[in-house]
Amino acid sequence: MKRNKQLTQSELCAFCQQIALVINAGLPIYYGVSILMEEAADPQTKELLAQIYTPMESGSTLHDAIKDTGVFPSYMIHMIRLGETTGHLEDVLESLSAYYEREAQIRAGIKSAAVYPLIMTALMLAVIFVMITKVVPVFTGIYEELGSELTGSARVLMHVSSVLNHYTTVVVIVFPIILVLCIILYHTELGRVLFQGTRLAMTIASGRVANCLHLVLSSGLDTDLGLDLAEELVGNPHMQAHIDKCRESIRQGETLDKALLLSGIFSQMYASWISIGYRTGDMDLIMEQICSSYEEDADEQISHILSLLEPTLVIILCFFVGLILISFLLPLLGILSSIG
Repeated sequence: MKRNKQLTQSELCAFCQQIALVINAGLPIYYGVSILMEEAADPQTKELLAQIYTPMESGSTLHDAIKDTGVFPSYMIHMIRLGETTGHLEDVLESLSAYYEREAQIRAGIKSAAVYPLIMTALMLAVIFVMITKVVPVFTGIYEELGSELTGSARVLMHVSSVLNHYTTVVVIVFPIILVLCIILYHTELGRVLFQGTRLAMTIASGRVANCLHLVLSSGLDTDLGLDLAEELVGNPHMQAHIDKCRESIRQGETLDKALLLSGIFSQMYASWISIGYRTGDMDLIMEQICSSYEEDADEQISHILSLLEPTLVIILCFFVGLILISFLLPLLGILSSIG
């Protein structure tokens, strides 16, 4: 655990598990925190637990103590406060632990899935850049020695090679800047609108809403609060519009199952699940199943994208290599044959 920096999903999961075990053992939370503090393996974790223990020893609640550290997300603080208010703190902590464990798995999956295509793309661009800047000038020199002029695509490639060679330093500097600007754009409101409307992003968002509703309902809290927390948690403007529509349908008298389906938060394929869950009072279990289904769907989409991306990159690379060779070698062979 790190001080003055938001904790990772894995760290939040571990913290919730530990405090839930303390409550299950029948110990006062502040006493359990003191035990964790004594057993902490590193100074940063010990210091963080000390920041939580000190106010709790004086009578502060858990949500106030962790709020003052500044390293816990507002969603978690809000849920713990509700758990303390309703007397379901252990259930809330266990649900939060499961939630952050899932989030950690999703993020790890996305990161691991993104590394390989990024490396492939970088290598492809590097190969194309080297061929244009180093290989093309060699062919150009041969044509000049033979007293022949370049035409068509060969002439275009020659000009591109000349420009890139002349502005190599600029290209090397500008490319990372463009990459950084794309990352910054992704974290802006415009970027969220552009990038988070994709099918994969919406699938992940739907799964998070389902997980949030499962957490709230299994903790004995009401659905209105669940929708409010889901809107805060998801952070996807497209999904937030669906949540607003669902909330408006409930205000107009629709039941929760109908409102969820009319809003478009979940696919129509889950209509029977949600309807049965609402009638039997097992909506929390249904939301958990829907969440798992969306997580599997997201994994399949990522795998599908990767299965398409690798051959696509190979095709692009082969196209550029083939274009260079055909543009220069075929005319060169024609010239050499005529000389012979």
